[in-house]
Amino acid sequence: MSTVIRIAFAARWRRPVHVEGADLLGRAIKGPGDALRHMQEHFRHKSGPLYWSAFNLCHSAIRGEVRTEQARPHFVAACAEDDARDHLHH
Repeated sequence: MSTVIRIAFAARWRRPVHVEGADLLGRAIKGPGDALRHMQEHFRHKSGPLYWSAFNLCHSAIRGEVRTEQARPHFVAACAEDDARDHLHH
């Protein structure tokens, strides 16, 4: 028997998270699907407890296992950590 896992890539947060890339262009991250893409494509440090917490909660949110809004503060914290770690290395 097959199970269909529904993935809500279009799930959106009430307020987007605005981030600045290395190219200094601002981006609006509108939900957990966007957040996962941003983490994979733009994070310089893909490790650490805040990164994995955000990564796992965003995955859970697009699978409908947790509320979409629950992943947002974890993504914000992971962004802050990635920026801080980058500044420590420069």
